[in-house]
Amino acid sequence: MNPSQCKTCSQPFLVTNEDKAFYAKLNLPQPSACPQCRSRRRLAYRNEQNLYKRKCDLCSKKIVSIYSEDKPYPVYCQKCFWGDSWDPLEYGKSFDKEKPFSDQFEELMAKAPRLAIVNKQSENSDYCNYSFANKNCYLTFGNHYEEDCMYGHYSTKNSSCMDYLQLYKSELCYGCVFTKNSYRSIYLGHCDNCQECLFSVDLKGCKNCLFCSNLRHKEFHILNEPYSKEEYFKKLKEYEFSNYDNFEKAANFYEGEFRTKFPVRSVYQSNCENCQGSNLENSRNMRYCFDCAECEDCAYGFQMDESYDCMDSNCMGYDRSEVCYQTIGCSGITSCIACDSCWHGNDLHYCNLCFSSKNLFGCIGLNKKQYCILNKQYTKEEYETLMPQIIEQMKKEGVWGEFFRISPFTYGESVAQEYFYIHEEAITKSSEKADDAETCIQCSKNFRIVEKERGFYKELNLPEPRKCPACRHNDRITRRNPRALWQRTCSKCSSDTWTSYAPDRSEKIYCEKCYLEEVY
Repeated sequence: MNPSQCKTCSQPFLVTNEDKAFYAKLNLPQPSACPQCRSRRRLAYRNEQNLYKRKCDLCSKKIVSIYSEDKPYPVYCQKCFWGDSWDPLEYGKSFDKEKPFSDQFEELMAKAPRLAIVNKQSENSDYCNYSFANKNCYLTFGNHYEEDCMYGHYSTKNSSCMDYLQLYKSELCYGCVFTKNSYRSIYLGHCDNCQECLFSVDLKGCKNCLFCSNLRHKEFHILNEPYSKEEYFKKLKEYEFSNYDNFEKAANFYEGEFRTKFPVRSVYQSNCENCQGSNLENSRNMRYCFDCAECEDCAYGFQMDESYDCMDSNCMGYDRSEVCYQTIGCSGITSCIACDSCWHGNDLHYCNLCFSSKNLFGCIGLNKKQYCILNKQYTKEEYETLMPQIIEQMKKEGVWGEFFRISPFTYGESVAQEYFYIHEEAITKSSEKADDAETCIQCSKNFRIVEKERGFYKELNLPEPRKCPACRHNDRITRRNPRALWQRTCSKCSSDTWTSYAPDRSEKIYCEKCYLEEVY
């Protein structure tokens, strides 16, 4: 199998027979860019946590938006966008066969109103984005069904948690990543059903453990060694984690030397069959996928739930999606290509912010519509005649199947900056500092610690942070392995194993067989 050369980074990449079968099913050409570059292009289209104050361009009320005031697009608040005082079809235009489709879509993009922030059915959670059914939450992104949470990402059904990433059904947790069903715990990774545990990795059913790894149903352990209840709490008190310097020292140990003391699992998979990737649950036949649950027959995707036969898709869920390609931020869609933030639809192509719709091509901001192209209404017969003509033209231009080329955000605003960092020479710093603002010790930007937040730190006996929420989020991102795989040898049996730990990492990597023998 001869590799192709990525047109973006010039690195070789393989197009497998499974890939070719998928492309043929959707009448797609083989991609011109490698999976990593395709992912970066999609992520550059998504701004999650950079929020701005501006006015709604319809009602003029002050709102919170992911679009800064200098953006040229009309931006509507939730009430106006979902209301009936405007018609998105008024911005429609006829397709011009003499002009490239991408040019015409970008013209529509410049004038069609956009939703200020994606935040539905939530209460007292105005500063949350890509969120649904939250209550009393602040600066959470990609979170659903949560209450009294702050500074969380990609999580669901938590209460009173803070500074977390991919947390599920937990309460009073701080700094936890890839953890679920846990209570009153601090800095956990890949843990399940734990209570009052700190700075630990890969624990199941544990209580009162500190600096532990790979334990099952244990209590009162430090560095995997058992202690009596009295000895444990005496030792825990000596650490004085309420002191900022002591807490940082523990966090640095946890991120450094601690990781080399115990073997680590080559990849994290639970109840999976024939899967290649890490952080996968209840899935089968997944190729090069990461952070997915309840998925099947997908490839080159991450952050997906309930997705089937999808390729090159990110941030999908929580309703079932099927047969999708080059999609991001979508839920409950079927047979869709190159779409962003579209929910509950089918046969959507090159659409953005379209909801409960089907048979759309190149549309923005439509709700409950069908047979539209560039926001113009057509009959079924007209649509089915014109759409194949546009596809053929796009094939000749070499853009059919490629994601949007222009993003509504700067690269630094987008999620792409978190995973594919590009240094920006100019870092915007506030010229004024409010009386109640702190200055981040890392980026020098100002941030506030709100009263509810102070109560949380007091409840868990934690020091107040000296980094802003964005820098703390970036720190958590570094605790997650890259969304990439390398072939290495097991540190115990020397067999070949795929792992998300890069070759220059110092951890002891165990293959699945050796890992299970070690833990159980």
